[in-house]
Amino acid sequence: MTIKRLLEKIALFAICVLITQFAFSQNKVVTGKVSDDKGNPIQGATVAAKGSRTGTSTDATGAFRIPVADNITTLVITSVGYGRQEIDIAGKTELSVSLVTTNASLNEIVVTGYSTARRKDLTGAVASVQAKDFNKGIVTNPDQLLEGKVPGLQVINSSGQPGAATVVKIRGNNSIRSGNTPLYVIDGVPLDGRSPRPGLLSNSAIGTSPDVNPLNFINPYDIASIDVLKDASASAIYGSRGANGVVLVTTKKGSAGPTKIDVGAFFGVSGIMRKIKTLDAAGYRSALNTYSAPKSDSGASIDPFMSIVDKNAPTQNYTVAFGGANENGRYRASFLASDQRGIIKKSGLTKYVANFNGQQKFLDKKLSLDYNITAANFAEQIAPVSNDAGSTGNIISLGLIWNPTLVLQRANGLYNQTNPSGQVNPLALSQAYNDHSTVTSLLANISAAYKILPELEYKFLYGVNYGTGTRKQETQGWIVAAGGNASGKGEANVSSSQLLSQTFTHTLNYNTKLTKDLDLNALGGFEYWTTTFQGNQQYVYNFNLNLNQSKINPNYHYYDNMQAGQQGNLQTNSFKDPTVEIQSYFAQARLNFQDKYLLTASFRADGSSKFGKNNKYAYFPSVAAAWNISNEEFLKNSTFINQLKLRAGYGQTGNQEFSPVDAALAVAQYTAYNSLSPVHYPNPDLKWETVSSIDIGLDFSILNNRIFGTFDYFDKKTTNPILDFVISKPAPAGTVYLNMDGIQAQKAWVTNKGFEIMLGGAIVAKKDFTWNISVNATFVKNKFQSPDLSKIPFVKNTGALHGQGTSGAYAQVIAADQPIDVFYLTQFKGFDQNGIGIYGSDHVFSGDPNPSVYTGFSTDLNYKNWALIINMHGSFGNLIYNNTAMSVLNISNIVGGRNIASDLVGNKESTANAITPSTRYLESGDYMKLGNATLSYKIGQFIFNWNQPLCDF
Repeated sequence: MTIKRLLEKIALFAICVLITQFAFSQNKVVTGKVSDDKGNPIQGATVAAKGSRTGTSTDATGAFRIPVADNITTLVITSVGYGRQEIDIAGKTELSVSLVTTNASLNEIVVTGYSTARRKDLTGAVASVQAKDFNKGIVTNPDQLLEGKVPGLQVINSSGQPGAATVVKIRGNNSIRSGNTPLYVIDGVPLDGRSPRPGLLSNSAIGTSPDVNPLNFINPYDIASIDVLKDASASAIYGSRGANGVVLVTTKKGSAGPTKIDVGAFFGVSGIMRKIKTLDAAGYRSALNTYSAPKSDSGASIDPFMSIVDKNAPTQNYTVAFGGANENGRYRASFLASDQRGIIKKSGLTKYVANFNGQQKFLDKKLSLDYNITAANFAEQIAPVSNDAGSTGNIISLGLIWNPTLVLQRANGLYNQTNPSGQVNPLALSQAYNDHSTVTSLLANISAAYKILPELEYKFLYGVNYGTGTRKQETQGWIVAAGGNASGKGEANVSSSQLLSQTFTHTLNYNTKLTKDLDLNALGGFEYWTTTFQGNQQYVYNFNLNLNQSKINPNYHYYDNMQAGQQGNLQTNSFKDPTVEIQSYFAQARLNFQDKYLLTASFRADGSSKFGKNNKYAYFPSVAAAWNISNEEFLKNSTFINQLKLRAGYGQTGNQEFSPVDAALAVAQYTAYNSLSPVHYPNPDLKWETVSSIDIGLDFSILNNRIFGTFDYFDKKTTNPILDFVISKPAPAGTVYLNMDGIQAQKAWVTNKGFEIMLGGAIVAKKDFTWNISVNATFVKNKFQSPDLSKIPFVKNTGALHGQGTSGAYAQVIAADQPIDVFYLTQFKGFDQNGIGIYGSDHVFSGDPNPSVYTGFSTDLNYKNWALIINMHGSFGNLIYNNTAMSVLNISNIVGGRNIASDLVGNKESTANAITPSTRYLESGDYMKLGNATLSYKIGQFIFNWNQPLCDF
């Protein structure tokens, strides 16, 4: 035996002795069974030895077996939905434990801002979704967890690009030009709302890529709960940033007992469920004869659109997490590796997220220290798809209109670039276009809390959110007439950006009984938040390599060799947004009298650098009350009504989430050397948009909590909306941002009125079979109102149209007494005898783009170890403008050798009919979508027994 082998044996022996010593030092084994108050076994209850890290869980029969040391005298037994029990085990080795059912939902702890509250103590409109109720299936971003789950919350995926931003709105559109996205707060740290993913300096023909989701760096499987503050009485504690509601995300922490390891692997495939119907090769040939079009039949039969599609785009998520806890601390670490391929070739999102958090208590638990670090890296591959590109720069449009009788790739492997119509080959564009971005993010916070008195606690939190991003894009010069390919000799973009926001929060929380019947929870605090955003970009065109597709060097990328571009064409740009600072003072008080009468009041003062020097500060009050009717004597012993609570609240919040951040300042820009042009003029009086909100709600549960629900009526009014106005001549060209408050600009406001309903129930609740259903719906009506503008047709154009024949055209407007972004179009009245469109002489208000109803549905069926979970969501009552039908698949294409929509054949339209924005292209936006359906089987639990031999020589 060599010395090395001998040392290895000695080391292994020493380790095993230590482990075995540890195992056999726990020389007492306690067994038992845990059941509910009806005698049914409770599976998965946690059994922990108090004062140690030893623990286990009950099996399907409620039985457990736990080894403990002689000095352990107490077992702590807990399970969701049941009261905690501590059992004395002195002199005992066998136990029978019965847990008492609690109304778990009412006692759930809900995050309400800078503090927490029991659900039954809430006075505002707050929705809380726990991890067990999240949408199942393969989830890549946190907002997917909530689709269809929360009444009043609308989540819209506006792009198929993996990782793209979703549109999230709470109770309608509050603002006409500012942001409508809610404030996201992760473990007490408010986010900036932007992503450090850079933009591109020049790529006009390709268009603007979809925005990236600012929550990409969060691991969805790390989230323990999401609380949504919907009305102003709940969100006013966030003052100037709470106008659009607040989404509070709480991440998972280590749980009591021994170290617990969770491992997950998820795989799925995406594809196209519904394809826009265009002519196939046979239909195209027939249409050439029908319309007497120039013969462009090239003899092939292909599906050009499907050539750019990944028919089975895979998604893979792999997660691992481990953590534990004892009486004085807990910890948790997790890691996510995720790869999602898009259904358009060369699109996808790959990300890696690591998190570590811990909580420690010192000084007899008076001092606590919490820390949380999330580090993430995500890389996007971005396809040339956008909403503002012409037909030559959008690969989806190119795939739809390519002649289906013309091959995309020749037998020699080269791309066909001699299309008589001059159209760009979509498959060639996919090959020649490369766009990659990489973002690295860090979200970290550390907080210290000290109990000055049993009733009084001081807490300090520091949070930082830092992100840096790079982006490289190119269009290789070998492609002919490619969108965005300047002069046909290739182009490249390289850009980078950095985003940094910091939070400093001090709070004092006082919780006491003023009298036997009256409880008080008081909160006071100060917060300072700051953010900066900066970056730089380079663009150059004309390269002298990879200009012939038969001689391509696949390892050569223009963006890695910017110096090889013609330097006379080099464009550079750098920017640094003004630093935004918000300084805030806030206070909140909650009173609870006999658990019957609840009152909450809050006040916040915010000062922001984004506003004019004459309006730096604004003040946001709120008050809400609730009556627990079910706790009154006349209902206290009711066997039918378990909970009945009436709520009412009023509050004001502000909106400072508008672009640009320097709107109150005088801003000029160098457009060339020694050429300075004004961008916008200063307004020292610019102030917040203010949202005033009323909410009246009713919460109930009946029949032993088998049926439950919530009703809410809300009325929101946004005053002082911000809009940019053109400066009148003879002043130099430019704009100024004004509040529409009737002083400097016309008086105007926005209203959102509506009703929410949520109903749920345990339809079947048997020992081996349960069936639960939950449904929610929101009814909302949005309107922009202005007595000063009621006689003016419209205030501002929105909804710009893009593509063939639509330059400078708009489909929507902001107008008095109309919904925000109402459609404003000429009426289409059919075709005349020559197949030319007939239109009304004037534009008219043509429909609402905002849903009047959005809804969600969830159901789960559980039979023994089997579980089926189904989630659906939808919206109704809105119209959508089909820009693709108008500018991409119009009838004139058939004359130019391009494809058309199949439903145009036989509609009597002439190929000479001009492209005209009109009501012809308005379509219903109603939908009901299956979000996910999950069927699972629970195998059981794997428990490692420390009393078994660990080493065998």
